[in-house]
Amino acid sequence: MKPQHLAAAFAFALAGGAALVHSKPPPTPPAVLPMSLALKAAKAALTACVAEGWTATVTVTDREGVPRVILLSDDTGELSVITSRRKAYTSAALGISTAQLAKNLAASGFDPATVDAELIAFPGGLPIVRRGVVIGAIGVGGADRDAIDGNERCAQAGLDSIRKELI
Repeated sequence: MKPQHLAAAFAFALAGGAALVHSKPPPTPPAVLPMSLALKAAKAALTACVAEGWTATVTVTDREGVPRVILLSDDTGELSVITSRRKAYTSAALGISTAQLAKNLAASGFDPATVDAELIAFPGGLPIVRRGVVIGAIGVGGADRDAIDGNERCAQAGLDSIRKELI
């Protein structure tokens, strides 16, 4: 083979190899909760709480449990801010509702604080799931002063408001 042909074949092989490398589909990006959905869910949850006459804090986190949106109703206390964040964090981290966690713990007697001090087992935290993958969570604190399931109902209202966009 002539040197020019060898060089051309080598260049073609390199280009072909590069084309193969670039023809692979890109890796799937991590599941992200868009800010528009986080805000929509938080507003719907807070609206549901206020409609019941409850003061509450709503926190929506990303899949790592990092707060993305925090909304407080009038006259909300610091404790509801803390619990709403921890409820959202717990649901994001574990992929289950905090009410379900409470049921699981009641049956086992296990203390989640031995694993992670931020985990909390009070109703009001729900994971936000898209196509079977947790992309965030919503937590409501402070709305259970009048009704034991108030936090859970408000969180569910927030989740229901974005359900169609999660398909």
